[in-house]
Amino acid sequence: MNKIFFLLALIVSISFSPAFAQEVAGQKITVTTDNSAYQQGDIITVSGNIEKILPGTPVIMQIFFERTQVDVAQLDVSKNGKFSTTFVADGPLWSSDGLATLRVAYGSDVTETSFDFFEKTQMDRFISNYEVTIPDAGTFDIPYTIKGGTIESISLNQKSLGIDIDLITQSDGYIQLKLYRDYIDSLKGDGSDEVFIIVVKNSQNEYPVQTEFRKIETTDEFRSIEVPLKNGDSHMQIIGTFAIPEFATVAQFVLIIAIISIIAITAKTKFRINNF
Repeated sequence: MNKIFFLLALIVSISFSPAFAQEVAGQKITVTTDNSAYQQGDIITVSGNIEKILPGTPVIMQIFFERTQVDVAQLDVSKNGKFSTTFVADGPLWSSDGLATLRVAYGSDVTETSFDFFEKTQMDRFISNYEVTIPDAGTFDIPYTIKGGTIESISLNQKSLGIDIDLITQSDGYIQLKLYRDYIDSLKGDGSDEVFIIVVKNSQNEYPVQTEFRKIETTDEFRSIEVPLKNGDSHMQIIGTFAIPEFATVAQFVLIIAIISIIAITAKTKFRINNF
């Protein structure tokens, strides 16, 4: 009788062991997104890693705005514990700016991360104006929209024939600027449009780096552009071929030519002019 009872108990314990194996103490789940902020229509790439694989258990991903679920996905975990997928930040539930929460569940364990979401701004709608001072000649406005940070100041830079923008950024994002041609422009010798050179300084980098920009709209009166921002960006320089007041630019060239002429007349040896 005892042998039969022992055999039944052994069979029961074996039959239930797979269920208990699904519970893993101290499970570690890591998850990251490829950016910390996204605009409407962007592709969100999510990747992560599971420390201890549970056979047959999928990863469940959910994206929430507050308590509203805006997207969900279920995916398998590879043999080495890795997983990845993409979401598109678009649809009726992606309807307002805000902080989104990405929740990842695996078995009974859950981890979360977050990112900023920005609605796509209409190209003819700018949220704010910044009043830029023209030395001894009044002011002019630069309409702008910024997401992921704030503007501290915008000033003319006659040396670079452009403008300097001081920023405070809290996440990845973008800045849209409406640049009126009467005040700043970039033109080729034949009068056609030349691209602006845009240089950005980030707190994580020792030196500023050149960045790309997107053309939004171009007319005879203005050029609207969008420049991506990264968390930590603190200074942006937009360089063109003209910046008001024009007479100050001409005066600089006249002064440079005068100095070079004096040196050329008086110098008895070769000289080099360093760019700066």
